[in-house]
Amino acid sequence: MDNVLHFPLSTIVDKNVPKNAFFGRASVEQKSTLKDFLTREFESIVWLYKLAPATLNVEDGEYVHEIDVFYCRMKENEYSIKPFSVMDELLPRHTVFIIEYGEKLDLLMHHKEMSVVHGEQKWKCGVSEIQRDIRIDADTLNIQGQSMDAVYNGLLSQISGLSASTREEYKEQVDLRKQIEFLWKQVTVLQKKIKAEKQFNRQMELSAEMRKLKKEIIVLSASLK
Repeated sequence: MDNVLHFPLSTIVDKNVPKNAFFGRASVEQKSTLKDFLTREFESIVWLYKLAPATLNVEDGEYVHEIDVFYCRMKENEYSIKPFSVMDELLPRHTVFIIEYGEKLDLLMHHKEMSVVHGEQKWKCGVSEIQRDIRIDADTLNIQGQSMDAVYNGLLSQISGLSASTREEYKEQVDLRKQIEFLWKQVTVLQKKIKAEKQFNRQMELSAEMRKLKKEIIVLSASLK
């Protein structure tokens, strides 16, 4: 496969990955569902890049030691996103998925953290960050930073569109984004109420409430940038 992201040649792996490499790691409860998902929706999976201290000539990270990039070719013109987080949690490293479906390409990356439960390492995926219908070129994703933590935060920032350079900043930005999304939902509800309201005075009250919410959104959006 071509060097689609134009990453350093030292990072290229370009190996086909058998589907059972994913569901083979799953629990008994997960295995049947994940096997069905991979068999039904995936044409092929290629381990395209390995980003690590040795392949990038950067320092090891405090919480990121390797980032693997997988190229997933889907069978149909649409696919399910949720099972990707199940797949990702089974991999003991950070990941980026390039997803080809029909004539389109998406980039998918989960905010992912490791914890130790009863002496065993467990990975947990948080928010699914996705860029839809991208055009692959030299500037699609840029590798930035002198440590694996910085490289990971840079990739996550680019895919999410959030201006976060650390794990803590990313979490703060995600919280802000959630607040903004919630306020916009409230604005939509108020717009419907204003349209349905017959009394002029009540319309004015609702309009004032809506303007207040929009001002809050402007303030929060400025912090998000």
